[in-house]
Formats: sequence, structure tokens, C-alpha cells
Amino acid sequence: MWLAFALLAPLFFAAVHTIDAYCVEELLNKPWMGAITSSIATIVVIFVPLPYLLPFIEFDIPSTHILLLGLTAGLLIQLSQILYFQSLSYSEAGIVAAYWNMIPAILPALSFVLFGHVLATQQYIGIALLIFASTCMLILDSTLRSRIHTFLLMLAACLFQALAYLAQDAVFEEINFFSGFLLLSIGLIAGGLLPLAFQHVRREIYSNRKKILLAGKLFVLVEFINVIALICAQRAISLGDPSLVAAIETTIPAFTFINALLLLAYTKTLGDPRTKHKIHWKFGCIALMAIGVFLVSQTTSALPSV
Repeated sequence: MWLAFALLAPLFFAAVHTIDAYCVEELLNKPWMGAITSSIATIVVIFVPLPYLLPFIEFDIPSTHILLLGLTAGLLIQLSQILYFQSLSYSEAGIVAAYWNMIPAILPALSFVLFGHVLATQQYIGIALLIFASTCMLILDSTLRSRIHTFLLMLAACLFQALAYLAQDAVFEEINFFSGFLLLSIGLIAGGLLPLAFQHVRREIYSNRKKILLAGKLFVLVEFINVIALICAQRAISLGDPSLVAAIETTIPAFTFINALLLLAYTKTLGDPRTKHKIHWKFGCIALMAIGVFLVSQTTSALPSV
């Protein structure tokens, strides 16, 4: 049963990446608008049904320290999302999705720097494989002028995500999952809506309002799919081997590439033609990333999904 959930999660996450890329290319005047629209969609998907769910869930009151830590983690995740949306404006969705696989290499390194956690030999091997595969993805990116921008943006995004995961770990040690999830969501939403305090941001949103309003259902749909993907990923971790689940989740970019190829084949107008560029090498890099994540995860707890 765990394998079914583990395979469903990458399928859903790949759908999110594909729709995000479409939104950035076709609907949003500026890539960073994706953070604002996703924050509003999160309110609809999570907080609108909340009053009806509260009687069935247990909620822990966090201490001030945990409250601030949870909100900070949400803000860090939102910062990484802004960089992610910007990256989608430069490179194809599959390559951008592949760069998220650098997080398992960054997390143990951060744990060593911040907490002195000693790395095992297989972790060093796994990190080396992830760095090598990510470098290969950089070379395979057909967008020659901007591929360095994409790589650096996603490197920063992965760093923010890794810091957020360390903060999340501390939060979930003190309060239950649902309470922590709500804290993170509040921080994420606050981070996404904060730019609206600036007049030039509101002006940009207003100029793009027609497309945004027409695509409102699509924004809610993609956020709903994202929540389902997160549930599948966490369920797989709870039922199976976290190392194997983490390795399977590295296939998200592969499914994203497949989505793009199917859209190109059946719609002609949708999908990204850049996907065809050295596609077999791209799948080879993803296979290396899966091995690297498996090795890194062998002696660490399961890494959260993105």
C-alpha cells in the first residue's frame, strides 16, 4: 500500500509543476505573482473548510517560541516559492523540478554546520551524486542564456526550503502535525500576501486582474492537487521505508517531463518544446538523483516533500 501512495505523490507534484509553468508563461505578467495567487488559493483550500473540520481534529496551543518558529518556516517556504516561480520563467518545468532534489544534499550539510551532526560515508557519496547530477542538469538546460540564473535561483530556493525543514522538525516535536501545518500555512500565506503592501505590486496585480480572475478556479485546483500530493507523500512515509519513499519522490521531474511530452503530442500548442532536448540524458540524471537521495536518506529521517 505504501508504494501506491509513494507513486501517487510524484504524479500529483508533477501535475502541480506543469500547471505552475503554464500559469507563469500564459497567465501571469510577472512570475512572482504566482506566490500571491497560490497564497490566496491556500486560504480557499485550507482555511475555508477549517470551521467544518475543527470538531474532528485536535489542536495544540504552541508556545511563543514554537509559534515564531512555525511562522518563520512558512515565510522561508514562501521565499523559496517566489524563487521557484522566477525560475519557471527561465527554464522548462522538468529541469526546475529536478533542482528541488538538491535539498537532500543541503539538509545533512546544514545539520552538520548548525548542529554538528556527523555524516556517514554513504551520505557523502549521495551528496556527491546529487551535486554531479544537478551540474549535469545545468549543462542539459537548453536555455543557454538563463540556465545559470535558474540554477542559482533554485540553489537559493533549496537553501530556504532546507532551513524551513529544520524549523519544521523542531515545531513538530512540540505540537501535533495539524497544529504545525496550520502555523506553516499562516506563515506561508502571510509571506505571499505581504508584497501587496507595496503600491507598485498592487498596480501590477490590477493590470493582470482579468487573467487572474478568469483563472481563479485553476489556481484553486493546483493548490488542491498540491495538498493531495502532500497527504500521499506523508502517508507513504508513515507506511513504508522513508529512504525508499524519498528516492521515489525524486522521479517528480521525470513525470513533469512526461507531462510536457504528452501535451506536445496531443495539443501541439501546450507543453514545452525544450523538453525534447537530450531527454534520455535528463532521465539518466534523475536516476542518479534517486540513488543519491536514497543514500543520503539511509541514515536520516525522511525528507519532507516540495
